[in-house]
Amino acid sequence: RFMPELQWSFGYPFALALMAASAIAPMWYFRHRGWLN
Repeated sequence: RFMPELQWSFGYPFALALMAASAIAPMWYFRHRGWLN
């Protein structure tokens, strides 16, 4: 009821995909730059 992403039919999968992308993108960037080995 208080979660706005539930009002949209693709809101929950979109929120999960956004969270996954925000976790994967920095790791990919740092590995690409050689900051993480």
